[in-house]
Order: sequence, then C-alpha cells, then structure tokens
Amino acid sequence: MEFWFTMPAIWSDKAQHATREAAKRAGFGSRPGDEIYMISEPEAAAIAALKDHTSNEALSIVKPGNGVLICDCGGGTVDVTTYRILETSPRLTFEELCTGAGAKCGSTTIDRQFYKLMLERFGDAFRDLPLKTKGPGSDFMDEFEKIKHDFGYSESGDENYELPLDISLSDPDPKHFNCDERLVILSDKDVRALFDPVIGKIKALVKSQISIANGETGKNVIKTIILAGGFGDSEYLRKALQREFSARLSIEVIVPKHPQAAIVKGAALRGLDGLRPITRRCRRHYGFSCGKPFRKGEDMEHTAYKRVFDGCKYSRGRMEWMVKMGEKMGENITKMTEMNYSGKDQPMSCRVELYSCSLNEAPERVDSPGVKLVGHLIIDFSTVNRACLKTKINDEGVRVYLVSYEVQMCFGAKEGILKFSAVANGKNLGEAQIDFSKD
Repeated sequence: MEFWFTMPAIWSDKAQHATREAAKRAGFGSRPGDEIYMISEPEAAAIAALKDHTSNEALSIVKPGNGVLICDCGGGTVDVTTYRILETSPRLTFEELCTGAGAKCGSTTIDRQFYKLMLERFGDAFRDLPLKTKGPGSDFMDEFEKIKHDFGYSESGDENYELPLDISLSDPDPKHFNCDERLVILSDKDVRALFDPVIGKIKALVKSQISIANGETGKNVIKTIILAGGFGDSEYLRKALQREFSARLSIEVIVPKHPQAAIVKGAALRGLDGLRPITRRCRRHYGFSCGKPFRKGEDMEHTAYKRVFDGCKYSRGRMEWMVKMGEKMGENITKMTEMNYSGKDQPMSCRVELYSCSLNEAPERVDSPGVKLVGHLIIDFSTVNRACLKTKINDEGVRVYLVSYEVQMCFGAKEGILKFSAVANGKNLGEAQIDFSKD
C-alpha cells in the first residue's frame, strides 16, 4: 500500500519531515513493501482540477499553452502555484511555470480577527468564557462557520447575523448583543471588515504570481484561476477575485464542485494514475556551509583557519549553493557537490550544515541575513575502506586524515521530501540522515 500525505507548500523542510515521521510512528508504512509519500497541497489540487477540466476535451477550458493558477486556500495557509498545460491528449501533461508563493492568511485568520472583535466589544466577559462555550466546535463557532461559508451570496449589504452566546454583560450595546435571546449580533459591515484584510493578502499573492508568470513567458499566459481548499469555497472570496482578475484581465475564476476534497482527490490520483507535473520550481536556495581557500582582500581574517591535513589557510562559513530558487527541476534530478573532511581522528562520521534561503539572490556567506539553518546532514564513513584514506604525519607528529566525498541532493523524489546520499572513494555510503535544526 502507498500512503499519500498532503502538506502546505510553504511548510519548512523540518515541518515536512516531522509530518512524515509522525505518520511512521503512527504505524503507516510499517509493513514490508508499504510506502509513505508526501505531496504539496497546491500540486494535489492542480492534479484534481486539471484532470476534471480536461476530461471532456470539447468543453474544456484548459488548453495546451495556457497557464492555470491554483489558489489553494486552507484554514491556516494560502498557497499559489502556476502550471502551464503542455498537452491534454492522449495524456494530461503540465509543468510548474514559476516559483510558487504562499502566506499564513487562511480562514483561521478571520477567526482570530473575530475573537479580537469580541474582546473589543465584550472584554473580560468574553475572555473568561470556557473554551467549550466559545472555542472550535462550540455552537457559537459553528454558527460563525456557517456565516463565513455563506457570506457573499447576499448583495443587500444590510443583513445582520446572530450567534448564540450565553455571556454575562452589565450594560451591552443592543446593536451588538440581544439580551433577551442571548445572541451576539454582527452586521454585514462587521463581517466584511473581518474578511477584507485576508482577501487583500490573497489578491496580492495572486497578483504577484500573475506578474511573475507573465514575465517568465513574455505574454499574458494565465487564463484560469482555480480555487481549492476549504476557504476556496467562499463565495465572497470568489467574487472578490472575479472583480479583480476576471473583469480587468479576462482571467476566468473557477471553483471545483468540492474544493476542499480536491486536495485529497488529487493526492489519490497522483498515487493511482501517476499524474504529476513534469517539472517543478524549487521554492528556496539550498546549499552547505563549508571552508574554502582563503582569498586575501575578500575574506575576513576572523573567518580564517588552518586546515588540519595540510596547514593551508581556509575561510569558514562560505556557502556552496547546490540549487537556486526558481530553478526548474525534473523528477529525481540529482545535484552533486564535492566536500572534504580533515581531522586528527580516524573519521567515522561528520556533520555538514545544510542551509536554505528565500531571497532572490543567495548570499555568499552563511552569516548573511536571510540564510537559515535547515539542519545537519550526518555523513557516515564507517563503511569506507580505511586503507584508501589520505593520511600523513603532520609537523606535530600526529597522524591526520583527509576524506574527499560527494554529497548528492535528490529533488523531485516520489517520497516528496529532500533526499541526500554520499559517495566517498567511489563507494556509495547510502542515504544521509538529516538532524533537523532545533532553531
């Protein structure tokens, strides 16, 4: 059996790894032959949506050469990814057109703004209520979920919404609370004020992605926006995007029949039919911090050290970027870089620091702003033939060792996570483990 787990595309590598580990600890993939795979939510949504809209070619709005923007709006995150359709027959083929983007501006942001509004209006009386009365799953929040879902269907703009809440108030404003019926009252303007900041962030994400996609192709390539995810079913969101992009840019905004289920459906189609983009865009720069020969006049003296093996002057903290953000990656593409271990002890293993960066231009040094530690890659040398290691007696009469090895980074693996392996003296050392940063 294959188990496919979906995850927001903006999650860190650590969060992706933790999700996979949680699934393994829960018993998934524990039988011989069973496997755990991960897929990003916008990619899964794209698979489901594109499959649906190319199944009837005569009626299809998705044509070869067109760009399709998937706006995956969940509870916590919103992910925006653009794909270009290469062909629809005999098989759906598509590629990721440009680097996707995302932010934490899902529908739970509206919930937090709603709680803030309740605190402003009712103060400690609301704050002191037990969670079972005001928290997720309560009658109060269930009613607010219905308001969120249905908001946008009415055009009158003068509606009031009522939510049951047993709260003790000394002198409530009748515009905000009905004492006789024990109901909180929200005006259409109140709900609009909760939605609009979130809608504004989503529109900004979509607008930026359209601009990048058009710059990549040199034309107005995006013809369709497909909304997915639970919040993608919001009528208010759909109309806001229509006003912004359909009227002005002639981009059709589509909501699948079951937008929340689209992600799960797409993950299943990925496993069953093998549907997937032929290329993806890397969302971050990835590379290693390492020592390199010291450059006089360029490297700072405080970064200098003498390499144990030969006493040559090196500079620590220089970055070796293996892949650039936005780089087009096919399936199972392997990037390779050469590295060295130098030390007095016979090496059994070493730890290499893996970093990422989301800036447009990746800096040269590890201590530059925007460079973040992903974790430590643990390279196991225990199977390396010691007779093949470079070794010598240094000036202090101590035996020192030098191991030259290659680190291979695999992108687009079916597992859906970064994979690393190492090679030393022509011997494959196997998969390298990542000890994720506690930062």
